[in-house]
Amino acid sequence: MTIMKLSWKSLKISIAGARLSHLVQKDKIWDHGTMVEFVKIVFYQLQKMKNGGDAEALKKYLTEQCREKLKDQMNRLQAAGKMRSTKNARIKEIAVINVMPATMKHPDIFKALVKGYEVYHIENWNSPAPSVKHDDMIHEFSEEWSFERQSDWWLLDEMKD
Repeated sequence: MTIMKLSWKSLKISIAGARLSHLVQKDKIWDHGTMVEFVKIVFYQLQKMKNGGDAEALKKYLTEQCREKLKDQMNRLQAAGKMRSTKNARIKEIAVINVMPATMKHPDIFKALVKGYEVYHIENWNSPAPSVKHDDMIHEFSEEWSFERQSDWWLLDEMKD
């Protein structure tokens, strides 16, 4: 007799996959592969912005609420004199864990679990030296990202650790 270990995460992924297979028949925006690719695109666009890229370039990927939260977060880090300069950020896994078709209360929504790592160093912007760098560190992360539909496009609305 084989005992199968079932985790809450794998159950959520299975349920979301089953729902997606029905939703995609009615509307192609629910295509699993396209959704996962979109999460990757947004991830790497966020990395560019964190490394000094143009925050306006993210406008087509984020809701207004999400953009404001990111701006506030970046401003707090800068005011504290610490910014993480990330290099080699990579995704290890993306899993669609929830799908919610639109109702009168909300638009179409999907949630993705994004796991990965980043290699970074801390720069102290308030240091008298041009740039004080610490040893590179590896930070693994697991975040839940929520996307909402606007027209025929997904926008990142929220990121939770």
